Amino acid sequence: MNTVAVAVVPRSAIRPADLAKAAAACGHAPVFVAAAGGLDPAEKAEYAALGPVLEVDPERPGDLIARLREHHPVAITTFSEGMVPTTGELAEGLGLPYHDRDTVAALTDKWVQRRRLAEHGVDTVWSAVATSRQEVLDALASRPGPLVVKPRRSQSSRDTFLVAAAGDLPAEVEPSAERPFVVEEFLVGIGGEDIGDYVSVESLVVGGEPSTIGVTGKFPLLTPFREQGQFFPARLSPEVRAACARLAAAAVRALGIRRGLVHTELKLTAGGPRIIEVNGRIGGYVTDLYERATGLRLLELGMAETCGEPVTLPEPRDTGPVHFQFGNQPPPAGGVLRAFHGSAQAALEPGLVGYAESVAPGAELAPGVMTFFLDFLRGQAPGHQAMLDTLDRCLAHLQYDIEHPDGTTRRWQATREGLQPPAGGR
Repeated sequence: MNTVAVAVVPRSAIRPADLAKAAAACGHAPVFVAAAGGLDPAEKAEYAALGPVLEVDPERPGDLIARLREHHPVAITTFSEGMVPTTGELAEGLGLPYHDRDTVAALTDKWVQRRRLAEHGVDTVWSAVATSRQEVLDALASRPGPLVVKPRRSQSSRDTFLVAAAGDLPAEVEPSAERPFVVEEFLVGIGGEDIGDYVSVESLVVGGEPSTIGVTGKFPLLTPFREQGQFFPARLSPEVRAACARLAAAAVRALGIRRGLVHTELKLTAGGPRIIEVNGRIGGYVTDLYERATGLRLLELGMAETCGEPVTLPEPRDTGPVHFQFGNQPPPAGGVLRAFHGSAQAALEPGLVGYAESVAPGAELAPGVMTFFLDFLRGQAPGHQAMLDTLDRCLAHLQYDIEHPDGTTRRWQATREGLQPPAGGR
């Protein structure tokens, strides 16, 4: 049997069994590639039960080429943001199709991406590179605020801040030549309190031509840019939905993306959709959402394109039941999760089709502003308002005991606006 190499990261939203199933649907066996020391023993064993696991030094991916050739891969891909550069290097060494070096740079370097989109007239958002804290302060002084400050290369909103004035710049923002930051214009969105002011467009690119799979709605972000979840279909007019699809397709072409699944995040502004960022991989948890909502198996579609198999997509649908996913975020101060409360009651609510705790009591919750789910709710409702009502009923049951860095333990109540101290609680 031929093999397909798949680069993976720890605790990915896409599980090993799903990757193996998608490869098997194309008639291939998977060979997994992971950063050296990245997988803990339990997760490494989970992958190893499904196919060989090879470790690679991301700084020296060429060292793995000879060993990888022994498995005779006919294709290589990744569904993980952090492994896109390594996958590109391995593909080049193996002579297999993947994003070329320029496209990898445009997909993983936020400043290069902004520049490329502007050069092609797709979307122009002011941005600058900062290699010191003073350069960030200079940008804040020279531009009307607020501005977004984030690492030039990062994911999951790690160390991403909205800064209105120099005095608001967090102490942890310390750019350097080795870890530069990007300072860029903040796109002001339009939308209600219940629905997020941004969406994502899921696309499949074959031979450089993108096809829209669907437009995914989002719940409002928690400050500053922590994601809470998503739903399908998005709550948009046909005209706005079409504009989002056109903009995402133009971005794909501008960045030189020739193949694979693409996840493009767009801000909905008074002047129309604008590009937040383009990602050369599938969106987090999108596979489950779209399979429930549309019956499409996006992993299998992406794997088929990778392996050169013919793929066809139905016309995107924008009506019917609303399927949703929602995850509760810990407080930014972090701490230690001591207990969940109400999980069994929430799981019994009509409309909820799945509930899972993402971490176990005793888990360390790192401080910071990156997206990190304590748990994950999956549901279905006949419409968008019914979705919100269902979610509110489920969240009303959920509480969390968290021991904070000062040693105190506090009970938090889940809401769509983030964790809150319960009324009359401690």
